[in-house]
Amino acid sequence: MSNAKHFTAEEMDHLRINHYVKSISPSTIKFTEEFKRYFCQKREEGVAIRDIFLECGIDPDILGERRIKGFSYTVRKQARLEDGFKDKRHNNQFHAASSEGRTVDTRIKQLEHELAYTRQEVEFLKKLQMADMEARRQWESKHRPK
Repeated sequence: MSNAKHFTAEEMDHLRINHYVKSISPSTIKFTEEFKRYFCQKREEGVAIRDIFLECGIDPDILGERRIKGFSYTVRKQARLEDGFKDKRHNNQFHAASSEGRTVDTRIKQLEHELAYTRQEVEFLKKLQMADMEARRQWESKHRPK
């Protein structure tokens, strides 16, 4: 959200006291998993996005339209994931354990694919080296002094 509106110190103080706000900086805001679940539930019930924020004591005007739309999109996407609303950003403590949010089966399949690819590369390099050696032998046999 680099182009999103930056929060003032007063706005940050106002948002920081809300128990649905996990953390806040001048450029970003992180909401709790509880709020994300509540948000999804209310959206399914047909409640307007702006009204959900107001119900939870969060002023949507402080957040800005762009940030609200981004949050709504991200939460809907997270709701479909197996891990749900867990924060997967690089500075999250769960990042290393979750291997970028992948399931164990997905990670195993990726590693198996990488291993197969690496084996193909090794075989290719062996063939390349053998072809080079054969080409040198042929060249030397033609250009050897008699």
